[in-house]
Order: sequence, then C-alpha cells, then structure tokens
Amino acid sequence: MSDAARIRARLLAALNHDLRAPLARIATQVRTGWADLAVLESEVTRQLEWLSDLQECARFELQPPELAVAPAYLHALVRHVPLDGELPALALLDARRLTQVLARLRAHSGGQLAVQSWRVGDEVRLRFAAGTPDGPWCDVTASLDDQRILPGVMVAAHLVRAMGGRLQCSGDGLRFEIRAPLADERDAMPPTPHFDWPEPFGAGRAILLLEPHQPMQDYLSEILESAEFDVQYEPEDREPALILCADESVWDIWPREEAPPVLLHALLPPARPDDFVEVLYKPAPPALLLSALRRRLQIRL
Repeated sequence: MSDAARIRARLLAALNHDLRAPLARIATQVRTGWADLAVLESEVTRQLEWLSDLQECARFELQPPELAVAPAYLHALVRHVPLDGELPALALLDARRLTQVLARLRAHSGGQLAVQSWRVGDEVRLRFAAGTPDGPWCDVTASLDDQRILPGVMVAAHLVRAMGGRLQCSGDGLRFEIRAPLADERDAMPPTPHFDWPEPFGAGRAILLLEPHQPMQDYLSEILESAEFDVQYEPEDREPALILCADESVWDIWPREEAPPVLLHALLPPARPDDFVEVLYKPAPPALLLSALRRRLQIRL
C-alpha cells in the first residue's frame, strides 16, 4: 500500500471512530427523546473541537503556526495546574496558544497536568507533563503519516514546535519544555473584558480599587462598573464595602482589624497568605472576579 493510501485509510478510520460514531449516538439520543441537554451540548462541543483541530492540523501541514508573543501573566495562565518551583510574574509568550496546548494535553490525559518552573538568568523554563508514561519517550511528529490520527495532540505538537520546544509521548503520557524571556508589567496589556452584563448587585456599594498599573485599573474598573459598583481610587470619607488591591501594601493604608473585606488581585502569591481570605491572579476573568466579590460581600442573587 502506498503512503498516500495508508494516510487516507488512517484518516477515514479516525473520522469513523472519533466523529461519525459519536454523532450517530447523539442522533439516536435525540430521536428517542432520551437526550440530556447538558450532555448533548458537551458531546457536540467535543466534536466541533475535533473538527477544528483537524482543520488546524491540515493548515499547519502547509504553513507553521504564527505566534502573537506578548507579556503574559503566568500565574493566571497556570492557576488550575499543580506547580513545582518558583514561577515569575510575567514572561514573553503567546498565552492564547499555550492555553490551547494545555487544554489539548489535559483532554488527552483525562485531566492530569502539572508544571515545573525555574529561572535561568533572564528566562523562565516551563516543563509541562500530562498523563502516565509507559516506556521510552519519542517525539510527536504531528504528521498525518503517524500511526494514530489524534488532531488535538497533533495541533499541540505543531504549537509547541513553534514555541521552540518538542512535544513527546510515552503511553498516554505527554510532556514538553519551553523557555521564555521574563517580562515587566509595565509592558503588559490585560485582555479586553468580554462578559454577559451582570445583575447590578453592586448598586449602593463602593469598592476601593488599589491598582497602580493603569491598563489593569481600567480593566477592573470596567468590570466593577458593569455591576454598578461605585469605584474609588483613593481612600475617602465614605468607607468602602470592599478593598480590591494589587499587593500587600494595603495594610499600610488600612489596619487589619478595621479593614472591610479585602480581595487580593495579584501578580504573585502573597508573602503572608493568611492575611487574605481569597487571592485572584491577574488578570482575573470577569465572571471569576464578580463571583469572588459576591462571596466576599455575602451577596446572593
């Protein structure tokens, strides 16, 4: 059998196993009236992601992926990943593409993912691992000529290669390492906040926002004002319902025993974690920030 015929056979087998069979199950559930809408939505989303990854694989076969490198907030990037080592605040990398890689690794390994971090001069090295290795490690070539066509893993391999690393596999284990220059928050821009307009649960309440980085202050102000909070930037005569601060210097302004609820929105973990009930890492997604505010203010919708 020629190489082209072998690739075509593998692709058809992957389409049948990973796309046609799940879609047939979905159709059966809808037809019989036993469909759970939440499960159905999850299944459909999974199939759409599979098709999107396959499309990206085909595109990356012709042209390597381009990266949009910018200062990225590392602690927010890996907030759900067990960390070993000291992680700096920011580094120059494509945060959106790295998030995509981590999501594909987590999906392949059933949720297992960990990261090691260490600094070497003006760089940070990040080593990610997922799943359980079984035998020697080998590079994922991300080619349609591979024994198995796994679009998510193949897309991850293409992106890791563009980042200067190599995605390796062993059994269902995956790992890669990348290096990135350190960055300064002065050069960082938080994302444009996209969110559904919340209920105005902040009406009549003032938030003291202590954030020195102007772009981040603008980002937070837009989210707070969307819930109709009154945002203050300096201590005033009116006592705030909550203080949203960027670092531990808040205690230089307000004694702990007299302070209203405090929410830390920080670059790095606090030196004294017990001083804060809850810590968010910059830039907290709007839904996460608003949810934390409701908890700290004990507001129920």
